[in-house]
This record gives sequence, structure tokens and C-alpha cells, in this order.
Amino acid sequence: MTDSALLQVHGLEVTYRRSRLRGGDVTAVRGVDLTVDRGETVGLVGESGSGKSTIGSAVLGLVPASRGGIEFDGADITHGTRADRRLLARRMQVVFQDPYGSMNPAHTVGDTLAEALRHNLRLPADEIQERVLRALDDVGLPPGAAHRHPAAFSGGQRQRIAIARALVMEPEFVVCDEAVSALDLSVQAQVLNLLARLKRARGLSYLFISHDLAVVRYLSDTVVVLYAGRVVERGPAVQVADHPLHPYTRALLAAAPVPDPVAQRRRQAERRLAGTVGTAAARTSVGCAFAPRCAFAQEVCWSVQPDLVAHDTVAVACHRGEEIAAGTARPGRPPAGAA
Repeated sequence: MTDSALLQVHGLEVTYRRSRLRGGDVTAVRGVDLTVDRGETVGLVGESGSGKSTIGSAVLGLVPASRGGIEFDGADITHGTRADRRLLARRMQVVFQDPYGSMNPAHTVGDTLAEALRHNLRLPADEIQERVLRALDDVGLPPGAAHRHPAAFSGGQRQRIAIARALVMEPEFVVCDEAVSALDLSVQAQVLNLLARLKRARGLSYLFISHDLAVVRYLSDTVVVLYAGRVVERGPAVQVADHPLHPYTRALLAAAPVPDPVAQRRRQAERRLAGTVGTAAARTSVGCAFAPRCAFAQEVCWSVQPDLVAHDTVAVACHRGEEIAAGTARPGRPPAGAA
């Protein structure tokens, strides 16, 4: 682990145990490596079912890792005890998609923010109040918000409260799991700007999880694209978003709306995705998991799992990555009998 790395995930695998009647075990994450440096934002992007939220949950200790390891500031936290996680909460926090669902509607905002300080840090009352008011101020809410209940606030304000709850512990690292996806575009932009400002002011590191590549590009320094539990592309956010090499990343980019409706229809027609990440074919251990949905797939794609290979500053797991990078890739044909 390098001196600049705050979080390092290596060879992470997460399998959900299910009975045969429910289809058997499901491996949601397959051999994922990623690093978050101090002061860096790493964006995890992919469709529902790609494994991105499972990675965040494994980092937070909410789901167990089946294989691999997770290190935070040089310490192995892969299988931390409840006491270990309680100590780690002082340095690592989370902001979920639905802030209202994670708040007790009977408690005031001040009580909600103070709860972790009482249980984890056991601070005196005056210091708790000072931290609560400072956190509210940092997210743009007045002191009086501490005396009101969550139902009195809009969706955007509740997400600010959720961010304040994370900040009140004064962490170094925050997992943002679809933290803006439930907000309308104008409020989404405000919250993204708030997260960016807090990162600079507090020196925070983020693991930012989203299905929207455009949103991830705005906030992230590095982007990691996931498909069927594997990393298919990784690199600087601007490079990955502006010049994607993997066909799946290109399709995600085409799904983001653009102001010109003609250009939008053309982009979507060129890179339309068929099927879903959860199909049986997408979960195969033979060949590229994306092959059943890829317009560029050739015979090798169906039989050999591609390695993550560096192309300048970007790494991509695609047999035709060089052709796509050079702009010479042509549509492929599946082998006889392929679905």
C-alpha cells in the first residue's frame, strides 16, 4: 500500500448465499482491485446489478467479503469486529440514496446528528452541540434546523442533513452510494457542488457510487466502470468519460441525455444496449461477460475472459480495446449457436 493510499481493495469477491430453490449462490463482485488516495474521489459506475453498491457495502462492513482484502490506512479491515467498526466510524462514514429512510422520523435533526457522537465518541453535551451546528452550517442549513423533524424538509434538504450526519464525525473518508440519484437535476447539481466544496475544505476522500457516468465524471478524479461484478475500464475521469474504450462504457455514456434531441437519438441508436447485466449469459465465467450484449463481440470474446490491460492512462478489459482506441473497430459476429 502506497503512502498516499487511504483505501485499498484487492481481489475482492462477494458471494451472496442462497438456497437452490432460489437459484443458488450469486457472486456479485469478482476479483475487484481499486485504490482511493487521500483527497481523491473514485467513482464507481455501472448499471443496477453491476456490483458497485456491494463493493461499498463490503468496504463499510455491511456485507462480508468472500475472498480478497480491504485495507484502510494500512490496516486490514476485511473481517473487522463490531468494536473495530465502531472505532472505524470515526474515520469512515456513508451517505445513502434515501436519507429519509435512514432517519427516525420521531427524532429531531439535532438528535439524529448527535446520536453517533454520544454512542461512538461519548463527547460532552456542549461539544456535541458545537459539532452539530457546525455540520449544519457546512451543508448550508440554519441552526434552527436542529430543532425540526425530517418530515419538515424537502428531499434535497434531507440529503444535506444526511451529509451533515456523516460530517459530524469528522471523517476522512465517505462512501456516497447513489447519493444524488433520487434528486431532480437542479437539486442534484447543488448537492454535487456541496460535496465538491466539502472535499476541498475538509480534505475528504470519496468513494462515489452511481449509475450515471456524467454525474461520476463531474465529481470524480478516477472512474472505475463495473460490469457483472468485474472492472472493465479504469482511468482518469475526463479520459474515461470523453474517450471511453470499452463498449459498455460507451453505451453508458450514450445513455446520458444531451440537449440536442437529434444527437441524442443518434447516440442511443449507435450504442443501444440489449438485455440486462443480470442475464444468465452476462454471469458466465467463460469469455467476456459483456459479449452477449456487445456489438463488437467476436469469437474470442465468447471463449476467453479479457484481462485488464493498460492503454496509456486507461486500463480496459476488452479484446478489441486497441481497435476501439484507434477508431478501427468494426461490428463483430457471434459464433454459431450463440444466444
